Amino acid sequence: MLDRPRRTAVVLVMLFAGCSWCDPFCETAHVPYRPSATYSPTYAFVADATATALPDEFEGRTLSLAECILTALERNPQTRIAWQASRSSAFQVGQERSSYLPQVDLTGALSHSELLEDRKKAESPRNAVNAMFGVRYLLLDGGLRNARVRSAEAELAAANFQHNTALQDVAVAVELAYHQRLAAKALVDVAEKNVRQSEYNLELARARQRSGVAAKFDVLTAETEKANADLALVRARNTQRIAQGQLANRMGLQVSQVFDIEELPQDVHQEELADIEHLLEEAAQARPELQAALAAIAARGADADAIGAEYFPQVSANADYGFRDELFLPSGDEWTVGLGLELPLFAGFSRTYRQAQAWSEYEAAAAQYENDLRGVELEVWTAHSRLIEAGEAIEAAKKLVASADESLRVATGRYQAGAGNIIELVGAQTAQTDAHNQHVRAVLSWYTALAQFQRTIGRTLAESGWAAEDEAGAGEP
Repeated sequence: MLDRPRRTAVVLVMLFAGCSWCDPFCETAHVPYRPSATYSPTYAFVADATATALPDEFEGRTLSLAECILTALERNPQTRIAWQASRSSAFQVGQERSSYLPQVDLTGALSHSELLEDRKKAESPRNAVNAMFGVRYLLLDGGLRNARVRSAEAELAAANFQHNTALQDVAVAVELAYHQRLAAKALVDVAEKNVRQSEYNLELARARQRSGVAAKFDVLTAETEKANADLALVRARNTQRIAQGQLANRMGLQVSQVFDIEELPQDVHQEELADIEHLLEEAAQARPELQAALAAIAARGADADAIGAEYFPQVSANADYGFRDELFLPSGDEWTVGLGLELPLFAGFSRTYRQAQAWSEYEAAAAQYENDLRGVELEVWTAHSRLIEAGEAIEAAKKLVASADESLRVATGRYQAGAGNIIELVGAQTAQTDAHNQHVRAVLSWYTALAQFQRTIGRTLAESGWAAEDEAGAGEP
């Protein structure tokens, strides 16, 4: 049986070994708890309001925009990559913080020695067995540990904000793909309507030819227009199929996954936008890329402080307790207690250059933040202008559709009455199809401009009015 001191040493070793897989400092509490959760600098992590588990199968389901985005945040690999990067940074903070705790070691050795120069006078062979339990603790380090912890914490904040950036990028990509899918469906509807109108015109031309009031030219012209309408429908349906695959891909699903999506209002209402100066200020405070850049500045400053702390002496305390004997289970105990002082005097100017390099990287990080800020301001300015333009374009497209519909109605009546010709009728039909296509694209451009505008000022999807209504509707039975 082992005596009490040795049993205690064995228990401590097993205890420390068993903690090798856990997170003693709970650093992952400062990381979003799942890939789809958003990081907050107050360490309050809030998932999306609709964060409910979606079924694995989407076949035959009709998904809202909020459900599509939630699926993407859960399944798109980009969010998991960013999330794991945040967790890695959190573990780095734990590594740096562990330097504040004592280092505990258990060492042992077994040796056998003989004097070979003169066997006759040599002492009998010697065995040496020892087991030592040692504790080392750094008392003073000139602020080195503190600087390293601050640097790791700043890197963690930067990684968390980059995770937020990935969430917003994925959400916007899904939103744009969603709008593209809706626009593709609307263009298919326009193409199908054009085919039906072409069929009507063709039957009308044939009826007039049978009555002897129209030439063969009218029928041939109508047949050509019908063939063009059929070809346009084939292309529109293929565009819709591609858009469906792109949406599934953005959501992190296989492109072959088949599901339907809910319609969005076609009659959009342009909301009054805030003053551009307020928008620029909001973007400067809300954009996660800028927050990550600020965290990078803090990290570089802490790195410089850590190098500066290397000029100060380090004081450490140590204590050892163990056993030494010639038997396999040593019984003779011994202990030591001491203080150590390490004063770095000269290192070939390496610390001088490393500190100068660190401060240079700090200044570069500050300049990078300013460059990013100017870029964000330009993005907000451009997105703001395009959103205004998209709203005005919808109004113009509505007038164009109304005019084209009326022109086709008049042209059809004139051809039926014999006052018009087939060229006039086909031209009016083509103009109507083009007008409806332009209206569909104008609505798509507005939704696209809105999504990009919200992204440039750092707003999440749930913070926009129409999207919040969409999310609320998605949760209703």
